[in-house]
Amino acid sequence: MKKTNVKLVKMKILFLTRTFYPHIGGVEKHIKEIGLMLIREGHNVTVLTTKYERYLSSYESLKAIKIIRFFQPEIKYLGLLYTWFWILKNRDLFKESDIIHIHDVFIWYLPLKILLPRKKVFVTFHGRWGKYPIPWQDIIQKRIGAKLSDGVICIGKYIAKNYRIKADIITFGATNLSRVKYKKDKKLVVYVGRLDKDIALDTLFEFIKKLKGYRIVFCGDGKLAYKARVYGDVRGFVDPKPFYKKAKYCLASGYLTVMEALASKCLVFVTYDNPLQKDYYELTPFRKFIVYSKDSNELYRKFSYYQRNIDSGREIIAGGYNWVRKQNWREMVDNYYKLWGLKR
Repeated sequence: MKKTNVKLVKMKILFLTRTFYPHIGGVEKHIKEIGLMLIREGHNVTVLTTKYERYLSSYESLKAIKIIRFFQPEIKYLGLLYTWFWILKNRDLFKESDIIHIHDVFIWYLPLKILLPRKKVFVTFHGRWGKYPIPWQDIIQKRIGAKLSDGVICIGKYIAKNYRIKADIITFGATNLSRVKYKKDKKLVVYVGRLDKDIALDTLFEFIKKLKGYRIVFCGDGKLAYKARVYGDVRGFVDPKPFYKKAKYCLASGYLTVMEALASKCLVFVTYDNPLQKDYYELTPFRKFIVYSKDSNELYRKFSYYQRNIDSGREIIAGGYNWVRKQNWREMVDNYYKLWGLKR
């Protein structure tokens, strides 16, 4: 990362990402929150993304964030070739942008890196922690992206370690601090995230089986939704905030869920089933404020311990809340300014 210390002026910022609004996910929320704050500070923000559903408009705005969508065929190699063709055809969009920042999909930009070698481009790697062993194509793409970019942000130390990437900035996400006004329901457990096998859900289901007398709510959807319905109420991808505020316990599936749950003073439990997922949680500053294990029986023993030792649970919750209150979107935007060599 080259430090240029350029005075902050109104900039045209272009983000590239595979999916964006109305698609729900951690990456999508990350870009939206960053984009909205950049707009409030006077910048123009455009998001280039795929039209993952045919009904979506090619051009749309989300609170002043301009969204440009293109159709990407879901055919191996053909989809990438079409993406390259679309980007080359619309290269003026890139030429006119002051900042080009790519979220994971650096491979989209390769043709323009050749045509516009002097154009600065930056990348954020959000990772694909559920797949193990890591697909070699993913490793190669990230290494190429890191090598050819002018600055790299990694969301999590596990990416730098497992992909062997040198990151200029490592962060763990951000959240808006919640003011908890609701009385916590000691018998309510909320799960937030995708309901897919690569989130170690089988282990989580085994843990949930042991929670007799508890109400389980799943805020998420996926291929294993049918299985989740056996254990609780599956709400789909709804806003989890009301459940964070009421639930004493949260079963988390990723950084964003962990941070939002800590901000709502939940006692957070996570599980994993491979070394990559273990690194995902262990190589974090919040590991001291969550309860994690790869074994459902051990996870239940820890759950039972905090039921009996209420003060110990409160101590963890307080520690997590005090840590997460400093992980806000203002700090995250400052990371982006730093990467871009700008002073706010």
